Amino acid sequence: MKKLSLIIFVLVFCQITASSQNCLPCLSEGITFTTQNQIDSFQINHPGCTDITGSVMIGGDDITNLNGLIDLTAIGGNLLIDNNTALTSLTGLDNITSIGWGLGISYNDVLTSLSGLDNVTSIGVGVGAGIGIMGNAALWTLTGLDNVTHIGGGFAIGDNPALTSLTGLDNLTSIPGLLYIWDCSSLTSLTGLVNVTSIGGNLAIIDNDALTSLMGLDNIDAASIDSLRIYHNISLSTCEVKSICDFLANPIGPIEIYDNATGCNSQQEVEDACEAIGLPDIDFKSEFSIYPNPAKDILTISCDNGLQIDEIIIYNQIGEKILHQKPVDQSIDVSMLRPGMYVIEVVCGNKKIRGKFVK
Repeated sequence: MKKLSLIIFVLVFCQITASSQNCLPCLSEGITFTTQNQIDSFQINHPGCTDITGSVMIGGDDITNLNGLIDLTAIGGNLLIDNNTALTSLTGLDNITSIGWGLGISYNDVLTSLSGLDNVTSIGVGVGAGIGIMGNAALWTLTGLDNVTHIGGGFAIGDNPALTSLTGLDNLTSIPGLLYIWDCSSLTSLTGLVNVTSIGGNLAIIDNDALTSLMGLDNIDAASIDSLRIYHNISLSTCEVKSICDFLANPIGPIEIYDNATGCNSQQEVEDACEAIGLPDIDFKSEFSIYPNPAKDILTISCDNGLQIDEIIIYNQIGEKILHQKPVDQSIDVSMLRPGMYVIEVVCGNKKIRGKFVK
């Protein structure tokens, strides 16, 4: 399955078995928990074990809490929390500060947040290790990852229908792998990624029905993106953030943009919107006069040297044409426009001038 293969790309999944060591560090071969009793008995069976150098897998229908793991401070391999139908909280993992390879949280039916991972600051010491969060029906927030500043690989999150935002990732500054966000039907904002300045590969935003804007991706260096996929986001109309505009201006890899809302429904639409927001302010003195600016109801425009205004087109911030007048006199009614910034295109004789005004 294509989506699962992308998660596997982010995380290394391995088969591990449980054994007992009474030392620190411990369990270099890792440990698997499939029952609540195994969780509850961990400190008895492995006294003094706080730093597991192998991987930890937690998955079982009767696991309801992780309190028996409260003494753990570090995991050297993967932490995989998978297929727990009754687990509501990650409390019990509170003292873990680092995860040496990947974090995978998937198919936990009633898990609502990631609280319990609050002291984790680093995930993935080596290149290629990252985060995968997938198929958690009740997960509505990423709170719990608030202190993570470093991951060693990609970030993939998908099929989490209750997730509304990426708040909780605010301290993350780089993702040295793919950034893949798909099928989160309630996700309305990406602003939790506002401090990310670089990624290490593919940027993909796919099948997020409620997402309207790519704001939050603004600060990603376009040179760190090697391919761009934005499609099947039925409400997404604002894609002209700096990182996307810069990548489209100088692409170094494939681009797929389609089946989004108007304004982001094709590569051309996004490029047009990028061009509009990148226009310089109107040079009133050298080209034409426009007043008042900001405008309330009536905008008055005049060309230099008394030239006739032949045509006026007004665009909104996402590049949609919202007003077109031809021919026009010196006054134009803008009372119906909503407050905000607009791009105006004025044709006077053989001159076509574009700039901005505020309503």
